[in-house]
Amino acid sequence: MRQNQAFMTDREPEEQRTLVLSAFPAEADAVLSHTVLDHDPVVRAERRHFYLGSIGGKKVIVAMTGIGMVNATETARTAFARFAGESAIDAVLFAGVAGGGARVNVGDVTVPARWTLDGGATFLPVDAGLLAAARALSVDLQTVNYLRHNTPRVKLVDLKRRPRLVVGGDGSSFDNNNGQAFPCIPNGGGVFGCQPRSAPDRSLRYTGNFFRAAGPWLRKAFVTNLNVAWVADPAFDATDNETAAVRAVAGAQGVPFLGIRGISDGAGDPLRLPGFPFQFFFYKQIAAENAARVAAALLQTRAGT
Repeated sequence: MRQNQAFMTDREPEEQRTLVLSAFPAEADAVLSHTVLDHDPVVRAERRHFYLGSIGGKKVIVAMTGIGMVNATETARTAFARFAGESAIDAVLFAGVAGGGARVNVGDVTVPARWTLDGGATFLPVDAGLLAAARALSVDLQTVNYLRHNTPRVKLVDLKRRPRLVVGGDGSSFDNNNGQAFPCIPNGGGVFGCQPRSAPDRSLRYTGNFFRAAGPWLRKAFVTNLNVAWVADPAFDATDNETAAVRAVAGAQGVPFLGIRGISDGAGDPLRLPGFPFQFFFYKQIAAENAARVAAALLQTRAGT
């Protein structure tokens, strides 16, 4: 039971944590690889799992939203509701992968200055302070793409160039889910699975939103998902399915936000694979790991806050 406010005057100040979100297991595992988990790290709320810990000395809440705008919005709202009092959220980062525009290459990491939910008709700016902190970073980004983030590591390809951190520009978020939550697939791997492989409470029996979301999605969104965009809009440095939706939730809460996206499909592919989804599935690992490296470096600058 929550204590009466009158009996809370002698308590220590509420700890401030940064909410770090990713969409699917490979992205979340990349973030968790930088996370030192708390002794009792798992928090459950509205059937969603949140993991408490620290990255670079900064206290964080790590969570996997699931793919798409609806899942991202619902997870962000759940986080703000659950952690409103005892572990207030001081900022939100979204770290994941994206399709790249004209000025970025596969493996690069983009940190757009603003995001659009409507193809560029309107934009939502990110937090100026977080953007400036990202601009000041010097991060050693990975050049080799591996099969998975595990041991032993299986090398797929060396980009033979140093990926860049590109700060500024525009990002775009959309999905083809027709207003429905995209269902995860139990034990569905690094993209469609329901939990990060490295989650401290990982269970082969965990089904996520599959039984709730699969039926409505099949009825209302399966056909629209067949009309997937094979090439990202070159006007946007990053094109994804979640970031701008979370930016809108953070903005409604008055909390600073920044989106960090590693490029999984676009220009600069040494194998010249035929775009999305082929590049995405092949390069998602290096893109996710590079985005997580930037997020970790940024969080280190916020340690102690």
